[in-house]
Amino acid sequence: MRAEDEIECTDAELQAEGIRCGSFDLAAAALAVQRIRAERGWTEQEDVCRDASKPRDEAESAREADEHCHLADEVRLFLEGQGVYDIRCVNDEWMRVWVGAGDLIVVPARRYHRFVASKAVALRYVQPYGGRHLLMQLYRVSDDRTRAF
Repeated sequence: MRAEDEIECTDAELQAEGIRCGSFDLAAAALAVQRIRAERGWTEQEDVCRDASKPRDEAESAREADEHCHLADEVRLFLEGQGVYDIRCVNDEWMRVWVGAGDLIVVPARRYHRFVASKAVALRYVQPYGGRHLLMQLYRVSDDRTRAF
């Protein structure tokens, strides 16, 4: 849930940082994924379903909460649940982006970020990609500034 004192990012601010956010029709999610894969020339995708009550899923979620980047854009289409991305701006400050079912986000390659899913519900998303090696998480040294909690 968004804090009362948080200011919503404008489309112009997101665009200036190279972050793409949008929405898609949940009933046509497969078509949205297919379109993104075709646009980017990607052939692979990961279908992710996480339940915070399962230790393995909890561990995977904890890894995403530590600040990291990838060698390629991170593209996710959220089918269920909600969460928050904290994304480093060019000036090294944080930009917070809330996502939920029906939302699409593109975090630019080599942009440090962290993702924290809501523990209230299960999380499901589709993540198309161009190669597993491009999604490898490259972590920053963790300290109080880089940890989500």
